[in-house]
Amino acid sequence: MTERLASILGLGLMAGFCLPVPQATAQSPAVTGTWVNDHGSVLVIQAVGTDGRVAGTYANNAAGYKCAGVAFPIVGWMDGPRISYTVRWKNASVDCASITSWTGYFNEGRLGVEWVLAYEEYGAPRLRTGSDSYTRR
Repeated sequence: MTERLASILGLGLMAGFCLPVPQATAQSPAVTGTWVNDHGSVLVIQAVGTDGRVAGTYANNAAGYKCAGVAFPIVGWMDGPRISYTVRWKNASVDCASITSWTGYFNEGRLGVEWVLAYEEYGAPRLRTGSDSYTRR
């Protein structure tokens, strides 16, 4: 390859990296509704704003969970098929002294997420992790 051709190719590649990249937009109608995981827990996505902000609720129905069946508000974001949301397990009537965050993808009609639960056990801070798969109800 000649020096001139290498220089032209190099400039072309560099120009490609400098072009603006289109920003992903929220996908509200495709994901709004009720999603249920294998443990019976229920995520309700009520709306996704044009800025990607997610509004909804989450009720953990896992066996043995003190706050089971109580719907708590979620705080979250979407960016294309990616989603992240968090629940603080506390309201006026119950306090489970924990916070859970989920991050994952919508893909082929399913929602796959990994989660981290922050809580205390015997006065010591703890983290618990896992993954779940959700389908639309």
